[in-house]
Amino acid sequence: MVTTVEEEVLVFDLFGTLIDTSAVTAALAASMPGADAARLAAAWRAKQLEYTFRLTVMEQYQDFDWVTARALEFALSAESRILEPQELARLSGGYRYLDVFDDVAPGLARLAATGRELVVLSNGSPAMLAGYAARPELAPWFTRWISVEDVRAYKPSKRVYEHAAHLVMRPPEALRLISSNPFDLIGAKSAGMATAWINRSLGVFDPIGPAPDVTVTNLTALADIVGG
Repeated sequence: MVTTVEEEVLVFDLFGTLIDTSAVTAALAASMPGADAARLAAAWRAKQLEYTFRLTVMEQYQDFDWVTARALEFALSAESRILEPQELARLSGGYRYLDVFDDVAPGLARLAATGRELVVLSNGSPAMLAGYAARPELAPWFTRWISVEDVRAYKPSKRVYEHAAHLVMRPPEALRLISSNPFDLIGAKSAGMATAWINRSLGVFDPIGPAPDVTVTNLTALADIVGG
């Protein structure tokens, strides 16, 4: 099937793609030295994703707020750090208030101007997504905010991407997933979607799946390539 520009639906990951997860480092730095905060933030994010993978493989589900809190507890324990419960809650809750990357608003405006529908597909809980959906940099552009909680499985489960296609009433091949996370793109490709990698960190793509259809470093560069 040939999909026209207007028919293609652009499906965006949230954390790491539109939202800067590294911003938690600044919050952690209020409780510890900067170098320790950066190391702990990276460990927190890695464990957060690991827990989503484990839960999905075990066919169990806890929402992303729960996963985020447990991942922070582990990262702190691994560094032999103890924080008061209220400080733990403050830091974990910070995942609801992260910054939007500077290129996001102009990039989304250009992509929306092509006539495509734009939606978000995220591991985030519905409560997390509701807060971001109200942000002025994001609110004008998206017709849907889809949480994995609908299917109680995390990316890269094929069920997640098939559910998104069902909700927008298009076959998977009419959807393009846009993400900074290689595992996410590989999962989307396995479900039949086109892909675009926002390689913000200038990293190496995972060799266990096909290369993304498009690779750029930010959303304005993506608009240059697929905007027509």
